[in-house]
Amino acid sequence: MAQSLSPRQLYKRCREGQLFVLIDGRNKTYSKELSFPVEMLRIEEGFNDKRIMNEELEAILLGEDEESSLDQVTTLEQQLGIEMYYVKGGMKEWAMYIESVQVGELTDGGEVYQFIRPSTGHLSYMIISEAEILLLNPDVWIQPYLDFVEDKAFTFRHIVDTCLHDTHISGGPTLAEEVEETYWLPLTKENTTFSYEPISNSHVPEVGNTNIPIKISQSDRFVTFIVDQHYIFTSNEEATSYEGKGTILSDRMLSYKQINKKGWVSAPWQQTKVDHVVHSERIQTVNIGQIKVTNEEIFMLEYGC
Repeated sequence: MAQSLSPRQLYKRCREGQLFVLIDGRNKTYSKELSFPVEMLRIEEGFNDKRIMNEELEAILLGEDEESSLDQVTTLEQQLGIEMYYVKGGMKEWAMYIESVQVGELTDGGEVYQFIRPSTGHLSYMIISEAEILLLNPDVWIQPYLDFVEDKAFTFRHIVDTCLHDTHISGGPTLAEEVEETYWLPLTKENTTFSYEPISNSHVPEVGNTNIPIKISQSDRFVTFIVDQHYIFTSNEEATSYEGKGTILSDRMLSYKQINKKGWVSAPWQQTKVDHVVHSERIQTVNIGQIKVTNEEIFMLEYGC
């Protein structure tokens, strides 16, 4: 009888480096690009592969949604005569899953949390001081942030995007409107359909106790935040510029190998380049508010369709 795994349970297996076989039962229109440490076997390619029948490996199916996942794994179990797992909710639940983990503390008693969206490798951060939150680079799925803040009895103060993203759809403007707080973005020449506070060296968001000054370092593409003289939030491409100057927290997880024993993502210590930017121009158009997209269109954009 097929057993279900929650997205959280699947993420735990990935994070801990457990060996398993992942069977891709999604619609063909979705890209093969997913952030997994194992090769994905396409369901239509057949299952002569010896890994499927290896009793030492778990066989896990990732379908498109809850119904298709259960149907597919039940059929495969009957055909292969083995017990399998399936991801509860399928790709749609896995795509929206976001894990939070504390990565540090501030000198005023505040905290820093990292939010990991393992399906895309996107990272976002909460800087918390005196129960106030500055959120950096929120994901398009904003409910995990709302749930976290409600559970902790914190208050949003600032929502910030460090650049006009082209690899994922931002939830910044939507979240800022939802919580009725300020949205910040580096000054852009693009014609945005929403209002924002432009980030500059003389105009920087502050949160909680002023003993944790926030400084920014700007380049042509994005801004880097330096918080509490220790935590540096930057892009992967700029990480090497700050080596040895504090705890480097990056904006993208390119490999599960970057997850350390504490469960959060360590910044890479070498320059990395992403060569599979998916529909970057269309994603930027969405991020400046010129076009609206449905959840299904978000899946298609972010998974390379």
